Amino acid sequence: MFRTACSRLLASTAALFCGALAQPSVTVQTDQGPVVGRQAAANAFLGIPYAAPPVGPLRWQPPQAAPTWTAPRDASSPGADCPQVALNLFPVAGVTPGEVQGDENCLFLNVYTPKSATATSRLPVMVWLHGGSFTLGSGSAYDGSVLADNYGVVVVTLNYRLGALGFLSLPALNAESADNASGNYGLLDQQAALRWVQRNVAAFGGNPGNVTVFGESAGGMSVCAQLASPQAAGLFQKAIIQSGLCTSPGNAVTLAQAAARNVRYADKLACQAADLACLRKVKVDTLLNTKVPGLRPASNLVWSPVYEAGILPLTLQDAYAQGRFNQVPVLAGTNHDEGRLFISAVSPSGKPVSVIQYWGGTGLLAGVANLGRVLAQYPYRSYQSPGLAFTVVFTDAVFSCPAFRVSTALSNYVPVYAFEFNDPQAVTLLKAPSDLPGLGSFHSSSLVYAFQTSVPGLGSPELFSPAQANLSDHFSEAWATFAATGRPTVTSQPAWQPFDPARGNVQVFTPAGVQESTAFAADHKCDLWTRLNLN
Repeated sequence: MFRTACSRLLASTAALFCGALAQPSVTVQTDQGPVVGRQAAANAFLGIPYAAPPVGPLRWQPPQAAPTWTAPRDASSPGADCPQVALNLFPVAGVTPGEVQGDENCLFLNVYTPKSATATSRLPVMVWLHGGSFTLGSGSAYDGSVLADNYGVVVVTLNYRLGALGFLSLPALNAESADNASGNYGLLDQQAALRWVQRNVAAFGGNPGNVTVFGESAGGMSVCAQLASPQAAGLFQKAIIQSGLCTSPGNAVTLAQAAARNVRYADKLACQAADLACLRKVKVDTLLNTKVPGLRPASNLVWSPVYEAGILPLTLQDAYAQGRFNQVPVLAGTNHDEGRLFISAVSPSGKPVSVIQYWGGTGLLAGVANLGRVLAQYPYRSYQSPGLAFTVVFTDAVFSCPAFRVSTALSNYVPVYAFEFNDPQAVTLLKAPSDLPGLGSFHSSSLVYAFQTSVPGLGSPELFSPAQANLSDHFSEAWATFAATGRPTVTSQPAWQPFDPARGNVQVFTPAGVQESTAFAADHKCDLWTRLNLN
């Protein structure tokens, strides 16, 4: 039950919380105990633990039951981020690239609700899985208050274990596991948070029977994984995949492959790979700063989900092709210029990409045997620079065409709504390299538009032109209405038709408006990438 004034708290706790909160307080009773959030544009309940701290003997264990309490718990500030090494890709004030941030006690979530929500509201629920290559990011970087306030939804954001702490596979870890599998601890965290939502979201005004899981980049890939995980059945009723890399080249790493690779990693930690007691005592800084030996750049995600065991019995490609996934409506899409963010993959120095670097980077993506065929379709002289040519190859091979294949496979079983975000001058705080005309709709640029709030290191709605503000309204409305009804709608726009592989229809969001296109596959040369079948 909601109690919306500090004066209604017990006298012993009122002084503790009321003086600390600038906004009026709001109290909700969870199955762990009461939490006291704050009320501004929306109600915000931050830093709620959804599982026990995964520390000591619980490192590399499935998430355990969360703590309980009896006195009201302050939920006015987020909990610690999961341990990660800061990068300079998205520079944030006060953060030094290369430093280790966060704490192993990090399994927290945040809940945003409309101010008018009550325990009987039964509002649609949106559970956000953040991106960051499975090594970076946090739930608290995304403010769900505008989505909650504008569209009458409950938004939940969460942390999950990252890097080696979230995705280490080893034979010794397999042996101690109930299902003889290891490595997907971050995904298990996400499922634990979704179970927390099932138990508790009604108290915040949400409907546990109308939950949408949504995510971008590694978060989008996490959504894809949860679709394919039998253990996630019933935890959500809809899914939104933004830039998910779900069947991108090199991402179908099996448990056997990951465990064999990671033995070499464990041996570099001054512990034997079979000595779990030793490994569980290794300092976090050492775990995060030790590199996995023998991996080529861009060959695959070093720390990411593993397949063909445990909670992911099939690769995503096989699960979707065989219809062996959680069959719920899906909204799925990418950004038009995803690859422009990754130009540093071929030119770490920041200098303009040379022709040789373009060829080399393309060879890593497509394989040496396919290099000639790909270069024939993407001659660098047809672009402003070799760097721009590489970003187009990267976009098509890693994002656009895999997403098209995912939509095609899923649409055989469930309604799929495909989209592309295309703002040629998307707002950003990042500076484009000199050999690009700009960053365009780069990877993650759509997030400021979707959440309609500032995203650290990316940008702010304050930078929107009127046309971009209109685009943001359309884009976020599509996500929110899909979460509410299972069908995305945009005010004053024709009805959005489900994806039909025969037509290849994709809804394109631009500052000039929203319209259906059937040219997406041709624009991104998906016939070529489908024939290469790189996964």
